[in-house]
Amino acid sequence: MSASMKVSMRSTVAARPARASTVVVRAENRRAILSGFVGGAALTVASAAQALSPVDIFDDRDVRNKGFDLIYEARELDLDQNVRDGNTQARGNLEETKKRVMESEMRIDSALEPKIQKAYWTDAREELRRQAGTMRFDLNVLASAKVGKVDKKKALALNKEFLTQVESLDFSLREKDKASAIAKLTFVKSALDEALAFL
Repeated sequence: MSASMKVSMRSTVAARPARASTVVVRAENRRAILSGFVGGAALTVASAAQALSPVDIFDDRDVRNKGFDLIYEARELDLDQNVRDGNTQARGNLEETKKRVMESEMRIDSALEPKIQKAYWTDAREELRRQAGTMRFDLNVLASAKVGKVDKKKALALNKEFLTQVESLDFSLREKDKASAIAKLTFVKSALDEALAFL
């Protein structure tokens, strides 16, 4: 190859002129960017406002003393089962036990008869069973608090008579016998009154 050819080749390969690069921002993109900045500023102001809000402090010592943490005691395996179930606490306070007994008596006296009259058998039976379950425990607690062997024995016999009458009423409710249920309800009430009068 001759030198003239080399020169001509070089002259034919010319460099491309450089293009000027321009960035075009459309109006939609500009709005999106500005709304992002505005949203970020709003979040910053909101978080600053939350940081400046007052902190409310509540004194829950009374609530905790009354048994708020019982769920944690129920899971504590180092405690006795009676403590975890709450039986020891219920036996320890006779005044609370008497209040529960009076509440159950009031419910038996007032709530059962209308349900029997309306033939709401399931509701009547469930109400009777709820109150009997509570009273079975509470009457035994009150009977065990009696001093003297003879008094305890009599109290337990009265409790047993009451629970026998409750079972008889429960059977009448299951059989959906209105006349028998109303008659047996009076026996339940009188047996309960006898048991409570002695306790």
